Amino acid sequence: MKCIVCNIPLRGRQRKFCSRECKNQSGNLSYQSYLAQQKRGRIRKLELIRMNRGSCEKCGYDRNYAALEFHHVDSDKKFFQLDLRSLSNRKWSVIVKEAEKCILLCSNCHAELHNPACTMDGYSV
Repeated sequence: MKCIVCNIPLRGRQRKFCSRECKNQSGNLSYQSYLAQQKRGRIRKLELIRMNRGSCEKCGYDRNYAALEFHHVDSDKKFFQLDLRSLSNRKWSVIVKEAEKCILLCSNCHAELHNPACTMDGYSV
């Protein structure tokens, strides 16, 4: 395989371009721009949410996808966090594999799960 811009042989994980300079010359800036990464991350998050029944597994909340989070059931098996940055920059197959270790929770249920002692009726600072 060769670089699609300068025709130099590709090495390692390179698939289309031999360097960042060639990638930028190709006009492919829309793929690596911050806005494109954000959009790709949101699209992938929505797909993962759909794959996980679309609502909080504890209370059923489903109104705003920004309030839905992925909770790793076993933190020892967690390889990476499923935030928008990871969702936009990793291979889809790796993301799906990581999501299989998680349950979908709303922000409130997730916070309660991680902080069970923070009840309004008995928590001391």
